[in-house]
Amino acid sequence: MKKSAKVLLTIGAIFLYFLIATPIIGGMKESGHSTGLIGIILLAALIGAIRAIWKKPNDDNENKNDDSSVLQK
Repeated sequence: MKKSAKVLLTIGAIFLYFLIATPIIGGMKESGHSTGLIGIILLAALIGAIRAIWKKPNDDNENKNDDSSVLQK
């Protein structure tokens, strides 16, 4: 995936986080509760999404070009 696509997806994930978290956390604070567990869960989901977007692909091609294998008859 190109770097520009990753940047756009990251911005989209952050925008979606604020779109979802703002009314939930605002409603909880207005009713007198702390954000507590729901805020932590939403933040962990955002971090997981960003890590999944920026995850590097495995380089299996390097291991497949290894000529140290022995042919069996």
